[in-house]
Amino acid sequence: MTDTPIYLVGLAGKPLGKLRPSVLELVAEAEEVARSRNLAKRAALPAFLDEYLETEGYRVAPDELKRAIADFNRVCRGEALSAIQIICTPEQSTIADKSFENQFLKQRINMRANQTLPQVQQFFEVERVYPDDKAKTLYESLMGLDEHKKRLLVELEMLLYPQRLEVWSRKHYQGRVLRLCEQLHNRTPLILLQGDVGTGKTALAETIGDALARQIDNKAKVHLLKINSQVRGTGLVGEMSDLIVQAFAQAEARAASLKEPTLLLLDEADALAARRDTQQMHHEDKAGLNTLLQRLDNLRLAGLAIAVIFITNRPDALDPAIRRRAALDLFFERPADEVRADIIRRSLPELEWTEEQIAKLVHLTGSQEPKNEGISFTASDLTNRLFMGALREAFSQKRELKADDLLNQASHLIPTPKIGII
Repeated sequence: MTDTPIYLVGLAGKPLGKLRPSVLELVAEAEEVARSRNLAKRAALPAFLDEYLETEGYRVAPDELKRAIADFNRVCRGEALSAIQIICTPEQSTIADKSFENQFLKQRINMRANQTLPQVQQFFEVERVYPDDKAKTLYESLMGLDEHKKRLLVELEMLLYPQRLEVWSRKHYQGRVLRLCEQLHNRTPLILLQGDVGTGKTALAETIGDALARQIDNKAKVHLLKINSQVRGTGLVGEMSDLIVQAFAQAEARAASLKEPTLLLLDEADALAARRDTQQMHHEDKAGLNTLLQRLDNLRLAGLAIAVIFITNRPDALDPAIRRRAALDLFFERPADEVRADIIRRSLPELEWTEEQIAKLVHLTGSQEPKNEGISFTASDLTNRLFMGALREAFSQKRELKADDLLNQASHLIPTPKIGII
């Protein structure tokens, strides 16, 4: 039987630490106490766990204690859980401020003598809350992605607001909820955004929360947690798996405490979810991937308003098991000729363009231009390199920006290479 670690998380999603005793260790100790006090096993575990946390200065709500005990029992029945988290309130201090080696634990818990408490990790960048006017402006500036925006918005609405889907079904099917709507609850809330660099994947993922909040309700809020690179760890055995569990536990606790939809974003997801069939893959990476899959499956069962967005520039590197779980898989192409023309017109409406100039600039930034060696400019190449380069030139010469400035820049700039091409 596989044992399961236990994590304590604050009401606001702040990590409080990992308990040294695991589920089976705590259960065994509780049963020993039950025998000494002549208590029923069913009553012994909740009482022991509550006393255990209270002695350490933590309070846990009755409903949360009941939920945690249910998870304990699942593990005891042989069900594989990657971790259990307990949401609690510290009365005096947090585990991060204590060694967790007080006399009570030494006497009551069968600790491993040489094990050390892991440091509390900060896994996320600053939490973003939508609606947000800056995000709205950036979202609206993403051109050539209208279909992607539409599909992503619809998918997130169904995943994060399933009640709206039920309302739709009852309206159109005589008060009945379609079986398909019920099956939605069995899908993993995972979305893949994949494609070449500079095609707008990250920008869309970081602003879609604003569009979603505004689409749902003027008072609705959507939160974004973006996982940082610390979750990969330093390569120590078991470290990556442990960090993944903690990161997901924090995100789940935050979503539960907010009671508002939360997006969990992982950029460069192939770093954690690479294919297992490669000979170069380290055992630690395989263990991390397996843990990641377990956490995604747990989200499917948890019923929280949380959706995970994975972004990758190397779609072929993703493990097939990740792909199979995705509720939506969007591929981002480099903008076609007509899209680049639209980006040029909408980004620089003040310039007096002729159709000939637009056509020439589209050609210079396209795959048919010899200097580009068969690939076209990305949207980022246009907005961040071409347009900014022309603006810099005009500003440095203290004159107005002209269409010829764009053409001159485009005549010598080359597009960002595709991943894997040097």
